[in-house]
Amino acid sequence: MKKVINILLAICIVAMVYIVYGSIMGPIKFANEKGIRDKAVIQKLMDIKAAQTEYNYQNGMYCDNFDTLALFIRTAQLPITKRIGELTDDQLEDNWTESKVLTLYAKATTAEMEAAKLTGRQKSKKQIEADTLWQKAVDAGFIEIAEDGTKKFLFSRETEYVSLYDSLFHGRNVDPDSLRYVPFSDNVEFELSTSSDTSKTGVITNTFQAQTLFINYLGANSYNGGLDKQEIINLLEDCDDRGRYPGMRIDNNSGNWE
Repeated sequence: MKKVINILLAICIVAMVYIVYGSIMGPIKFANEKGIRDKAVIQKLMDIKAAQTEYNYQNGMYCDNFDTLALFIRTAQLPITKRIGELTDDQLEDNWTESKVLTLYAKATTAEMEAAKLTGRQKSKKQIEADTLWQKAVDAGFIEIAEDGTKKFLFSRETEYVSLYDSLFHGRNVDPDSLRYVPFSDNVEFELSTSSDTSKTGVITNTFQAQTLFINYLGANSYNGGLDKQEIINLLEDCDDRGRYPGMRIDNNSGNWE
């Protein structure tokens, strides 16, 4: 009888250890798994925000659907200005501005190109005009001209265009058409919405919002199985108690995890 009691006690002890271990490790395991999934969702939301920011810059509004946003990401070009030099105090005192310098360059370049197309006296006249404009730039300290005619620009602003895709993702292999899908979900799409408000002074404020519920990527229907049901219930109840959106959300300002 004593032997049976000892066996039962041993079983009870093992069961209690298992229960205590589960009560400790369960929340830890949930937090770790949730952190992995949260990170993937946040990255998607940050990518959406980056694309929306550039879309708004180029179009004066945010995009309200993922089809158009994906096409924009694949095809849009991003202007990059290469800057050489800054205007000195003396140049500023002489009323030079970036716009005036670039206009001077444009006029000189145009005159030079036109001279190349002409002959005789017309060619000579147009070339003198170009040389005079370039000399003005030399005298102002914006360029240096070597004996062979090579120009070294001490001040310039050149605009180059690069792929928006490359600029947004910095070498990451991202499919623009998949940006809409919530990670670890069964192809659930992020909710995407936009709005535009006009103030009394006529100022237009554009906003966008992208979001998804925790249940979409933590619950039973999520990819690779859902996480602990009770922990999810606890998470949702905590959100409800704090009046917090029960998921991940980002807008044109920030994300709700920040």
